[in-house]
Amino acid sequence: MYKSFLSALLLLFLAGCKEDFPTYSTFENQEKITFNCLHYAVLDLQDRKKLENVFHIRNSSYCPYRVELTKYHVGNCNNPVVKSVGGDFNGYVRVEVKKGFKCYYKAQSDFKDDAIGAFKRVLKRVKIDFSTRISTTKNINQPLKKS
Repeated sequence: MYKSFLSALLLLFLAGCKEDFPTYSTFENQEKITFNCLHYAVLDLQDRKKLENVFHIRNSSYCPYRVELTKYHVGNCNNPVVKSVGGDFNGYVRVEVKKGFKCYYKAQSDFKDDAIGAFKRVLKRVKIDFSTRISTTKNINQPLKKS
């Protein structure tokens, strides 16, 4: 009985530790836009590969549509206004598709301590949102084949 109680208590504790922040996304222009090329302005090679796999479009440095990844971590903040509001999250992950200064798509998720989990949530949202918006144009930037 005691072991069952401890097991149940441990399970409850671990279940309560999972971050459950929503992922927000929007297409700025609600008409159906397809992208036949994308330029991934992402420094980390692994993150760029993950984005290429989700968008299913190869990187083209000549493409006017730019994919930007922002992983923002709030540092130690001593601002009394921020402290009074509370610390529900300490960062966010955002993916944007832009052409010049105009943003065509944005997906974002906040996180408390799990930036990797937030990145996975954003990738999942991008995959869902873009599954019907991929251009079927055959060119050097044709969609990636699943391996």
